[in-house]
Parts: sequence; structure tokens; C-alpha cells
Amino acid sequence: MFQIPENLAPECYPMAWLVDTWRGAGVLEYENVEAAAYLHEVVIDNDDSGPYLRVRSNVWLAKESAATVDKEVPGQPMYDELTKGELWSSLTGFLRATPGVEKRDGATLLEATTCSPAGHAITWAGVIKGPQFQLAADAIAATPTASEFTAARLLGGLVHSDLFVAYDMAAFGHEMRSYMAGRLSRAEAE
Repeated sequence: MFQIPENLAPECYPMAWLVDTWRGAGVLEYENVEAAAYLHEVVIDNDDSGPYLRVRSNVWLAKESAATVDKEVPGQPMYDELTKGELWSSLTGFLRATPGVEKRDGATLLEATTCSPAGHAITWAGVIKGPQFQLAADAIAATPTASEFTAARLLGGLVHSDLFVAYDMAAFGHEMRSYMAGRLSRAEAE
């Protein structure tokens, strides 16, 4: 049964369901990128009790093919079936909800900042309502040698205790389209 983590700032209550370590798998594919299975680990915490959550995410290509990923299998068992290959992407950032700044439908404003070693820093804006969120890239800064990356959208929601995540992007001169979709479970105690 889910409980709000201890010492969580009240501003974080709309995001409390996200706090945990999540593991799962999915399929990534884009223009000039063949469909590939991936393993995904996301740690979302509030260790310093501030009015925000810290996010760390790593995605590895799986040694198995994209056809190995069964979308009906929960995140953790699918993660356990795959073998980590090359580290594909990594990011770190912060999420903050803004209670009191609510949209018409009762959703709470959600903002984020992320950066990656690929040379992109992104500010995000969106909403969180219950166990669902959506974010769109608000501003993207890039280092001089970073790849072209012009837009992104991230959707997530809790379904049968798993976090389903879809990530769309516009990059390399292509319009917005699906890039990654996966299913993550709360990590089992080790």
C-alpha cells in the first residue's frame, strides 16, 4: 500500500506517488535508429526535504532484440529478463509541483529541469493530476557540439501499479514523433 514518504514537503504531495526507484523496459525507435529493447532505471527522491523531487534516469540498450519486450509483462520482470548493453542515455534533474497554481480541471502545474551529458539542458512545463502527468519542453539549451534537438514531450501514468512512460521528440531535423515507450515497476527490495 502506498504511503506518502516521511519528511516530504507539502508542495510535493501531488508528486508523492512518483517517489521511489523504478525499473523496467521498453522499446525505442526513431528516424535512422532501428527499434531496440532498452532497460530503464529511474530514481525519484526527496532526500533533502526541499519543495521539489530529484530525478536520475539511465537507459541502457538491451542485448536482446526489440521483439523480446512484451508490453503485457510488468516492468520489473521484463527488466529482469533483459541484459544491459551500452548506456544509451542519462539525465538528472528536478521536478516541482506548484499547488495553488491549478488548471481548470484540478490539475496542478508541474515544472522540471533536466540536463544530460549529451549536451542538453531542458526546462519543462506541464501538469500532474492524480497518478498522471504530462510535460512538454519549454526551453532547450544545447552545447555547441550537441545534436539538434528542438522539442520533446513526456507522458506518464500509473496503471496497475506500473508507471507507463512515453517520450516523443523532434530531433535531427525530424518532426515530433514517438521515441521511447516503456513500463516501469517500483524496484523490488534487494
